[in-house]
Amino acid sequence: MSGSSPRLVTVLALIGLAPVAYYLQGTGRTIVALSLVSVVIIAASLFLMTAPHEGQPA
Repeated sequence: MSGSSPRLVTVLALIGLAPVAYYLQGTGRTIVALSLVSVVIIAASLFLMTAPHEGQPA
């Protein structure tokens, strides 16, 4: 069994957004905010895709 699940890796990848948020505070540019939202949507999609669902054994 692997030491880390795909869901955990997806959540940990969101830590990479901290520098982006810091840059957004400094510049205030809209494009940075849009890219931040895009990454959050992608991470949420991956998190949901790797979740157990009905019919899948645990």
